[in-house]
Amino acid sequence: MDDKVQARLKAHMTAPDDQLILDLDDGVGNYSSVGNCSLDTSFQLLIVTKENLDPTYNAEVASPLGPVFIKDYTTTYIEGSPKLDLNKYGMIRLKTQAGTVDESVAIKDYPEVVAAAGKTHDC
Repeated sequence: MDDKVQARLKAHMTAPDDQLILDLDDGVGNYSSVGNCSLDTSFQLLIVTKENLDPTYNAEVASPLGPVFIKDYTTTYIEGSPKLDLNKYGMIRLKTQAGTVDESVAIKDYPEVVAAAGKTHDC
């Protein structure tokens, strides 16, 4: 995770108990909005409170900002020294030694608020 991505995330992580999730938006978990509607690999960075950390995110990756929670089966996407940096357009990019995984990783603050409101996605 490069310094620019860290600075961007720190601006979103304002509470002392904020947790960071790197979510494969595949329809699994409380915060997934796309799921089977998507034909591409889409990751998003979620900032949630510790009490709202969905148990679906049952593995951790170390980062300079503390643990980043992931779904254990998504490790195959981020094997080989995963890195978050900014692309030439200023968007967060997820890449590994094998290449770019996602060119546009969004940041979502407190998605549990949206989930609690009963908002659903309809393909």
